[in-house]
Amino acid sequence: MAELYKISLVEGKIMLRVPPQLVGAQTADMDEIQAELHLMDADYLPEKLLEIYQRSSGAFEFLCEQVTRDFIIQVDMTNDEQEAYVNIIPPQSPQEPLTVDRILAALKEKGIVQGVDKERVQQMIDNEIYYDPTKVAHGTPPVNGDDARAEFLFLSEENQAKLSPRPDLREIPMLQEVTAGQTLVRLHPPTEGKDGYTITGRLTAASSGNAYHIRPGRNTSYDAEREHIIAIKDGVVCQSGNSISVEAVQVVDKVDAKSGHIRFDGVLKVRGNVADRYSVEAVRIDVGGMVGKAKLRAAGDIRLAQTATGSIIQAGGSVIADSLEECQISAGEHVLVRSHITSCKILAGISLQVRDKEAMVIGGALQAGNLMRLNHIGEEPPPPPEEEAEPAEGAPALAVPDDGPEKPKTVIEVGISINSRKAYKALGESLKNNFYDFQDKLKALEEKLDGFPDRFETPAEGSDELVAASRKACRLIFNDMRKISAQEEINQHNDELSGGILFVTGRVEPGTIINIRRMRFNVMSPAQNMCYQFVQTGIQANPGKDHLLKHRHRFVNLPA
Repeated sequence: MAELYKISLVEGKIMLRVPPQLVGAQTADMDEIQAELHLMDADYLPEKLLEIYQRSSGAFEFLCEQVTRDFIIQVDMTNDEQEAYVNIIPPQSPQEPLTVDRILAALKEKGIVQGVDKERVQQMIDNEIYYDPTKVAHGTPPVNGDDARAEFLFLSEENQAKLSPRPDLREIPMLQEVTAGQTLVRLHPPTEGKDGYTITGRLTAASSGNAYHIRPGRNTSYDAEREHIIAIKDGVVCQSGNSISVEAVQVVDKVDAKSGHIRFDGVLKVRGNVADRYSVEAVRIDVGGMVGKAKLRAAGDIRLAQTATGSIIQAGGSVIADSLEECQISAGEHVLVRSHITSCKILAGISLQVRDKEAMVIGGALQAGNLMRLNHIGEEPPPPPEEEAEPAEGAPALAVPDDGPEKPKTVIEVGISINSRKAYKALGESLKNNFYDFQDKLKALEEKLDGFPDRFETPAEGSDELVAASRKACRLIFNDMRKISAQEEINQHNDELSGGILFVTGRVEPGTIINIRRMRFNVMSPAQNMCYQFVQTGIQANPGKDHLLKHRHRFVNLPA
């Protein structure tokens, strides 16, 4: 048993190594050692063997001289069974010459049946390579497949070079102008792995490359080989989930009484402010000025260069803003705010982040599906007033200062809400109903087309309506599937994070309420640089620096 003892031949000397005998562990068997020495025809003193065995020093010790009349072939194999080494010990009085077949037989006895280099074995015999363990067999290691990747050809070479091999689509600079027929993305599919084998003939499986999720969206399509995504119309490139689309662009100076409400099927850029009581709807909305008590709604992202006050903002993608005051925000993906958040109600499907180190979150209810990173939560209490001398006897009593209005409490919730779970189930029902509706529309269309054997005959009245209805039902199915796919990604990350995590990189004040997985945690005393997450006993608060480094890759870095 090689694990419990080792016999080695070094320049005609038999060396024995017996590891220290641990209490309760399996020990070397003296009978096995003697049996192996007998096969080697070793002439040793039993007393010397017993002395080495009892000492168990763990080092090689001299046992006896070896007088040999035959070649000794030592075979060692690596633990991963990928390499085998042969050490030839020549006899002092050789009787028979060493042959390749004999070495191959020694290898086979150890179970080595594949990858043997017979030429190398012959060289060892011809060149008399003795006392030098030489590699004579090697396996075939598995070769894993390459991951899928994509080249974003609509970007400049400089921007392409900055991207990782498998970038998050949300982190890619968008709104690049493209023309119809232009190739936007070159797709490189994953490759299959190639299995390997060990020198003992055991299969070592290889893994295939991982897929990269990207698909064409509005006004884009695959080419005939499905190796590229191309633009169908002129416009700018946009991202929605895992899809790339091309949208038209409209630019307005501001939204007020002169422009009225705006609804645009594309990207809307507002150079100035959005006034109170006006609504803006588009695929994506960029606002360069202030946003008042207005309503913004977009299928994709909404980006605000300045402050929004009293606004209602709904985005299927992400919301990026400078600061938010008394707003209602709903984003399917992320919410990123540079400065403060005051008395807002925010719902972010995946994550909520505040970037500036000194930015504060005061009051309101903030909810994120997986992750939240805030700097300061709540207002710091004012310093205590200086003690004043007691008034002299007979002097009028001083008025007791009023503490002022009660400070607003901030409610933080991380994890998938009950409403989100209900919406996810409703999406499944909607997908099923839309699919059945599509089948009905398609069947009615096929029945009408079956009545026209001549393919050049003009279709009957009503067929155009059926085609339009079928296309609409197909779009509804696609939209439901996209939403379900996005929610499944959120659900998966939520399970990995055990309900979600809140990071507070600055200070959190007493009165803050933290909810994770329907468990409540009341902050009773000020804390600094904390991480709040769910464990079996409830919500646990730990120093957040190390945890933040561990999960930093989960926070998306959206471009400006």
